[in-house]
Amino acid sequence: MDSDSGSTTPFAPLLFNALYTGLARGLNADIRATQAVGGVPLSLCTSHIVASHGVVTDVLNVPSDTVHAQIEHLLSSDTPDHIVPNAAKIGIVGATPSVRAVAHLLDHEAFTGPSILDVTLSGPSGEDIAEPSTTESLVNIMNRVSLVSVRRRDAELVAGMEIPTLDDAQVAVQRISQQGASAVLLRCGRLPTHFFEREGEPPNFALDLLWYEGEMALFEAPFVETSASISGRSSAYLVDVLHRLHQGAALTDAVQASKRRLADTLNQIRSVDEAQASPRFFAAFESHEGAPVHE
Repeated sequence: MDSDSGSTTPFAPLLFNALYTGLARGLNADIRATQAVGGVPLSLCTSHIVASHGVVTDVLNVPSDTVHAQIEHLLSSDTPDHIVPNAAKIGIVGATPSVRAVAHLLDHEAFTGPSILDVTLSGPSGEDIAEPSTTESLVNIMNRVSLVSVRRRDAELVAGMEIPTLDDAQVAVQRISQQGASAVLLRCGRLPTHFFEREGEPPNFALDLLWYEGEMALFEAPFVETSASISGRSSAYLVDVLHRLHQGAALTDAVQASKRRLADTLNQIRSVDEAQASPRFFAAFESHEGAPVHE
């Protein structure tokens, strides 16, 4: 993985994601998370999703030539105050031609630095984001990124299997790695450990599995029940991981520290009301550093 270890260069990630209407989700959340870790967000809009609070009106993909134009502008601008991108977080892409534009970025000689592909095929409001051809295209660029991240629901689609237990998650994360990913982070949420435990209440932990260099690492954090629905948690988590990779941290240490930071943040604002959920979350996230710890 490329990084700017020891460099004073500002963290300036390219952020590929969808713009949601009226929600701190997608591109909006990525921008806030980057600012929370002291970075300079370089945003690229890939689609407009007209959906909020369980109501989906439309999913409108940005034309691929427009996505490509945004990439070219940010990579080749020669203005005096031009900020050179040094990392990339790839979220919702939507259309297959836009995935090709992203692949062009990852292969571009002007781009160096760590990259995270957050495979997102469906949205929390019920919206379908990616067609089967787009899913296949995303799989084809897994070998170009530093880390592939995927939620359990979308991991079932990529791995072609159900993931009702942690045992199944371990099989799924290896299946995904066999499709070309050098490192896979499967965000499991709460899961029973074994098949025979499915009928009971799962442990009160949020679980993540990391498959990297042929080894499996399990990360646990207490599951925090919040009084409000908080958008942007996954953006904060993954942007923080990306920032740590940019600073030269080892992948396992980066994931563990970022997961701790997210858990501490959620615990601090667990009683926040709905109206203040998003701004309070990002303010609290900024205040928690999440010092690296070692396995």
